[in-house]
Amino acid sequence: MKLWKSFPVMQAELANTATSGLVVTIGNFDGVHRGHQKIIERVKAISSVNGWMAVVVTFREHTAKVLGAETPGLIMSMEERCAIFAEMGIDGVLLLDFTPELAALAPTCFLDRLLALGVRALVVGHDFTFGAGGAGDTNLVLSYMRKQGLHGEVVPPVKVQGRIVSSTRIRTFLQTGQLDAANAMLNRPFCLSGIVRRGQGLGKVLGFPTANLDYPSDRILPKFGAYFVRVILDKEVYYGLANVGCKPTFNHCVPLVEVFIDRFSREIYGESLTVEFLSFLREERKFASLEALKAQLLRDQKQGEALRRRILAQKVCN
Repeated sequence: MKLWKSFPVMQAELANTATSGLVVTIGNFDGVHRGHQKIIERVKAISSVNGWMAVVVTFREHTAKVLGAETPGLIMSMEERCAIFAEMGIDGVLLLDFTPELAALAPTCFLDRLLALGVRALVVGHDFTFGAGGAGDTNLVLSYMRKQGLHGEVVPPVKVQGRIVSSTRIRTFLQTGQLDAANAMLNRPFCLSGIVRRGQGLGKVLGFPTANLDYPSDRILPKFGAYFVRVILDKEVYYGLANVGCKPTFNHCVPLVEVFIDRFSREIYGESLTVEFLSFLREERKFASLEALKAQLLRDQKQGEALRRRILAQKVCN
């Protein structure tokens, strides 16, 4: 998959290729959830029929940061988003810096820049807005493309259990402990990736040695508490428990993601770990003693083992 970092770079490269045209979609695509997936599927379908290049236009940082709104915690890193774009068959990504200058462009000026690249079709979501002050909307996209004799398309909202899928709704689900609902809208488990760093070693004292995940600071954390998780390490899959929170029993004040990998004993400091959150077990709370905490961890482990057996049994049945 191609990656371009500006309009001029992309335009110069395409000028030296035999590309017959582009079909493009635009957005933040945080989470690449079911709604985004539907849009990308339409981009791919149009691309396949016409022999055009399928391209996603997105932004290095969330657009809210430049627009002065509160910047949400990200569901997914840009690297993870691009990996999914590639898996879905996207041919290229135009990754732009969302500068104040770009934010101030009139909607038609932004579309003019796109058409200069050779865009033949533009596919957007039902709630798409763009241009200075958010003045551009789906109606403008359709009328503009029609006047140019090109194809514009608006993908209707995707619903899960009667609720429209959106990144904002997924963030709310994650922060309120509704992990199943968030994962259903994502169409995959919510995950965090990072490097394993040394901690205080308190988990080892309790008989539950944990890997402390150094996750990116701009990522959203799910509701503080204990989770049943799947862990990917060196392309191998394990199961275990994760605790997200501030460890109130130990009066810790900085949020941590600590992962206990079941049936695993190797030291993995400095290695990259991906944690997929499969089930929310309980909320974080302060325990009266280390013995009470250890007793709860044993109950968590038992519950996690039951969930692991259920997953493995489903795999055998399938």
